[in-house]
Amino acid sequence: MRKLVFALIAALSVALTGCSAFDSEPIKPKIIGTGNLQYEAKSGTWFVVVDSTQYTVAQTQSFEPVEEMLVTIFTSPRKTGVQAVIGHQSVEQIEDLYHRNYTVLIVLAVILLGIVLVSIHENAKRKSTEVPVVNADV
Repeated sequence: MRKLVFALIAALSVALTGCSAFDSEPIKPKIIGTGNLQYEAKSGTWFVVVDSTQYTVAQTQSFEPVEEMLVTIFTSPRKTGVQAVIGHQSVEQIEDLYHRNYTVLIVLAVILLGIVLVSIHENAKRKSTEVPVVNADV
């Protein structure tokens, strides 16, 4: 039983490794432009001026905002408001920043489930083969 479960886990792991079904959806960014990040103390908001238009930044991707930092701002159907990423970025680079693949997590969950099933099966098998001790001093 143990060998069968591990063989199935190995086969499933190999099959899922190249699977794109567990990739995150593309963010499809529409780049507004590149500019320097600025802070408005009154309202506590960050903004960027591109082509004399001020865009309030709703979210920054995994960085602490610093005033005058060069950022690329964009909108996306998957995100609310204007997003910012550090530096001058292309659409492909922004897609790469937001891309996630959950295959590893799923494979780890399957392996953990297999280990639990083997443990339960071995424990049940051990209990069913135990011979009760009978006192022979009758």
